[in-house]
Amino acid sequence: MIKGFLGNGLRRLHGRARFGQSGGQPHSQPMRVEPRAPFPPCVPGGAQAGHADAHAPGDDGGSRPAGARTGARPPVGSDRVVRRGLFARLGRAVAGAGQGFAPLQQGGAGALFAPYRPPEGVRGSVAASAPHSPAAPALAADGSAADSGADGAAARFAAAQFSLGSGVLADGLPFRGYPNLAAMMLRAEFRKPVEIIAREATRQWIRLRCAQTRPGLAPPAQTAARLHAIETEFVRLNVRDLVRRLAVHALGYGMGHVWIGLKGAAGAPSAQALPLRLTSHGIGRGQLERLSLIDPVWTTPNSYNATNPLAEDYYRPADWWVQGTLVHATRLLNMVPYEVPDLLKPAYNFGGLALPQMLEAYVHNFLRTRQSVSDMISNYATRVLRTDMAGTMSDTGGPPELDAQGITARLAAMTAWQSNNGTFVLDRETEDFAINAAPLSGLADLQAQAQEFMASVPGIPLVKLFGIQPQGLNASSDGEIRVFYDEIAAFQQAHIAPVLRAILTLVQLNLWGSVDSTLDFEFVPLWQMSEQETVAMERQKADTDDANIRAGKITAQEARAREAADASSLYRTLDLGASPEGGGAVA
Repeated sequence: MIKGFLGNGLRRLHGRARFGQSGGQPHSQPMRVEPRAPFPPCVPGGAQAGHADAHAPGDDGGSRPAGARTGARPPVGSDRVVRRGLFARLGRAVAGAGQGFAPLQQGGAGALFAPYRPPEGVRGSVAASAPHSPAAPALAADGSAADSGADGAAARFAAAQFSLGSGVLADGLPFRGYPNLAAMMLRAEFRKPVEIIAREATRQWIRLRCAQTRPGLAPPAQTAARLHAIETEFVRLNVRDLVRRLAVHALGYGMGHVWIGLKGAAGAPSAQALPLRLTSHGIGRGQLERLSLIDPVWTTPNSYNATNPLAEDYYRPADWWVQGTLVHATRLLNMVPYEVPDLLKPAYNFGGLALPQMLEAYVHNFLRTRQSVSDMISNYATRVLRTDMAGTMSDTGGPPELDAQGITARLAAMTAWQSNNGTFVLDRETEDFAINAAPLSGLADLQAQAQEFMASVPGIPLVKLFGIQPQGLNASSDGEIRVFYDEIAAFQQAHIAPVLRAILTLVQLNLWGSVDSTLDFEFVPLWQMSEQETVAMERQKADTDDANIRAGKITAQEARAREAADASSLYRTLDLGASPEGGGAVA
């Protein structure tokens, strides 16, 4: 019966393939279907499907003529294979399914190295934004004639040498795009690691200090007043929260921008294309109005050097488009935690690799494992009813037929009486009932292992990311937390410190019109000792100083100076000019 059904179905499909979709009147000519490959050919140099490209290779490895479009209808008599009828429809369905694949699977190396295309309205006119500034040269990322230049040649070389294909190693390599990254940040699995790193990097914040102040002594009154003024200005500009949100953008999108907003004509849109020098000649007193965070989706580079690797600005944008306004690079403070190689910078909008994109494969594996475990738990037991499935209306001498109505009624009765309070009746001669349960041991370990993989990429301890405490005798996560704090300290020095030093210079120019090179800052360590640990350490230091003084190695005044210079000491505010007995200044 099954064979007959399949045979009739195939014959009907074959008839439709010969006589067209309607199955009635035949076509006067063979039906020609537009060929669509599941994986479009590689289009290096940034040309996308449907755009002209004089250098794009054809399907046979050669070059496609200028003006040819990817996916266009082939001319009559071409060498392309024309698919007809059923096979054409099947091919179209497969191609449609291929559209849901990852970008790298669709376009191969072309999707990986293709320059980023900003939304409409981000790029503007140089003449309209900066009428008094010279026009910027054409870029390789513009898709203009510069595609045949150095940047276009580099993209074509990279696409030709790319050999990872579309397998597991190539999964997650192309830039996901800001809309996808923004959507991924809505999930807790992607958002929480980003928020934890950003909060921890700004939790203890910084300590302003003067480099020339003698350790153990308070800074002079003038220096103390300046440090207090800088702290007040940091509060006015909301620098701490600004840096935290900047780190969220940099980690979540691969790049973050802070725009320096000035008062007066220097902050006008027409002046944004001019360089901003962090000197007394570039910023005057009282000119700093605000610092604003800019979402990277509204920005894209305008010009950059892609010809001379020996130049200082090689693959560094000289200016940026910010929603139609040309802004010089010196007016933006950037943060890129995970920088990509030069070959991929145009494809990543000159940003870096986003943490959600790095976590994508691990999060997908965890979600799939979690759902599989949930499905296994909800269906771990299967009820089995052994009964006579042959009907009484069978033909004499023929094969037995199934009594569908009788079986359905039997299963309905079984379902209605399946609770523990009901009674289920079985025929002791022809029926039997059993429950087959799947083993659930090991599912928790598999789910926990998939969850732990998500913590390996950002390097966050499980107790901080998931709240999972270590198990076992004398188990402790102090070592993991200290390693994590070391990672945060390295992140602060590498990515937050350059931004803060630029803001410190801006604040000093805004307050006094000059920069005091002796004023600096340091990050407060995240690892803090408990009271018991602090007392024990101070007792050990006191015993060591007492033994050294008795042995004549050091004097009491030298011990006081060491205590005053120790930033972690309880006596770091000692006045070294006073006598320990309170008898006045020390001679």
